Amino acid sequence: MNLQIVVYEDNKFTNFFPLTYLRPVYTLRAGILPLYKRLERTLGAIPSSFICRNQIAPLTATKFNNIPVNIIKKADADVLFLNGRIRDVGDLMEKILSTPADSVFKSNGEIIAVLFKKKSLDDIPAVATFEDYYKYYLGKKSDFIDFDINSSLYNYCWEIMSDINREISDDFNFLPTEINSENTIIDKKAVIIHPENIYLGENVNISPLAMIDASLGPVYIGDNTQIDSFASIYGPCFIGKNCRILRGKISSSSLGNACRIGGEVEYTVFQSYVNKYHDGFIGHSYIGSWVNIGAMTSNSDLKNNYSIIKTKLNKKGIDTNSNKVGSFIGDHTKLGIGILLNTGINIGICCNLFGGTLITDKEIQPFSWGQTGNYKNNDVNKVLETAKIVMSRRDVELSEHEISVLIEYAEDRIDSNGIVDW
Repeated sequence: MNLQIVVYEDNKFTNFFPLTYLRPVYTLRAGILPLYKRLERTLGAIPSSFICRNQIAPLTATKFNNIPVNIIKKADADVLFLNGRIRDVGDLMEKILSTPADSVFKSNGEIIAVLFKKKSLDDIPAVATFEDYYKYYLGKKSDFIDFDINSSLYNYCWEIMSDINREISDDFNFLPTEINSENTIIDKKAVIIHPENIYLGENVNISPLAMIDASLGPVYIGDNTQIDSFASIYGPCFIGKNCRILRGKISSSSLGNACRIGGEVEYTVFQSYVNKYHDGFIGHSYIGSWVNIGAMTSNSDLKNNYSIIKTKLNKKGIDTNSNKVGSFIGDHTKLGIGILLNTGINIGICCNLFGGTLITDKEIQPFSWGQTGNYKNNDVNKVLETAKIVMSRRDVELSEHEISVLIEYAEDRIDSNGIVDW
């Protein structure tokens, strides 16, 4: 079947704050691959376009080399708009192949995908926007066939985090994992358990007395990553390119590119460029990019009475339906030494928390500076100055697009324009 896939962000993007302030939900990661790249594994297809809110569209476009954002170039094919929150595709493809007409695919009342058949698109411009397709949909809505399917969507960050083991294993089995590198160094005193379940990229260095144990699941380590002595890695686990893992224990976690991680980490997703160099525990958490976690800072991911954890998101209390939920920390946030984070805590972007005390808040607003009971506004100019310094240390430049979005957020402006809501 000739099918053009457009991955879109719907109006539930705020459910994934603070991780989606600076990125669409489909770029979040549960395993080795971000959600949008999993489509090649699950559907055998690569997206031809991405749709997201206008506010972050220029910033998002810088992340993709050849795939347009908020522009749809019509090909000689059917067009499928696929919800970027996709968790399990279920029988979606089976239903797509069976339908003779424009169709809407729903699960539990939520739209998973909308299919426009090629023969219906003569009036759509060759280079179109989502609005062009939406106008056609509104005019022909009664002609669309409705399908109930068994696919599912993510609704919150903690659901993505809970899929780490399964997604790392599925991605590992999908990706090429033959080791052809002659530049990878495994010291003779390193401990490697079940090497058949371990992939090491180019120029990986495993130091003496480091341990990689793939007994319970695969371990995938990207190019140019250093595993220091006395570091223990337990699968399923993904460690991206250009990382350094210091002494400590990493298990059931997905670490993005250019992270520096020490201490104990479990069931946690790090986006890229996270610095947790020192001892301290982080568990059942999702951490944005350019976050710095000070020495001995730790989080709780389990209540003393083992009860279901409640969190707070967008100023509303939410029951997570899980008794294992840690922290959700937005991009460019800094945590000082010795901070203790309560269970189910949500910390916005560009915060600066310090004082070596227990943070009891369930939700901390973006650009907060200080500690529980004494927050001030974290001045955006100082935030940008710090971000430029931090990023330059990794040879990365803070883009004008990101600066623009951060300034808008500092002014408490969140734009919902361009959000797909069929």
